[in-house]
Amino acid sequence: MALAGREWTLTEAARSLGEPQHRLIYLCEKGVVQPDLEDAKGRGSSRRFSARNLLEFAVALRLRELELPASLIGAVTYTLRAFERKVHDQLHTFRLPESLRGAGAPDLRVLISDGRLYLSLGTGKDSPTVYGGIELKRFASGKASIGDLQRALTPLPSPKRPRRHGRNGDGLRTQDGETHARVEISITSIAQELRLEG
Repeated sequence: MALAGREWTLTEAARSLGEPQHRLIYLCEKGVVQPDLEDAKGRGSSRRFSARNLLEFAVALRLRELELPASLIGAVTYTLRAFERKVHDQLHTFRLPESLRGAGAPDLRVLISDGRLYLSLGTGKDSPTVYGGIELKRFASGKASIGDLQRALTPLPSPKRPRRHGRNGDGLRTQDGETHARVEISITSIAQELRLEG
């Protein structure tokens, strides 16, 4: 089914995601998810969401389970939008979530390590390309533009890639003894789990 013209109301989005409406409203009001099609403009108005918005909700809800603050989650969804635009400039058929749902879809992951945000994109048997290293405090403040993010989302040379040892949520000790959290989630898995039909 083509998802390009499909839209969801708040009620339909909540049903599709299996979440109460108030959680989705909270994410909209905090700016974590910005409705692509129509935002509420006062009493009695309604929001309309795209398939990409449903993916953003699903990613945000997964990160909320890890008790991350809304400002940080908003930086992740904002960065995903910028990344989609950057990849779309090079590969015109790339769209979120559609491009992550089929057989042989690329493996897109979000990694948060040492206060920095990375995106990893792997296709086939090749090693994934890691993008970013974006300082989350700077982007969570809301002062960065999509253009700033696109410039920051450049592939990293192999030696600068984030360490991959340790499991999700494991604390990593630095040389000065501080503990930093490391989070990695698969955007591809989340996209494939979305119930977008019907």
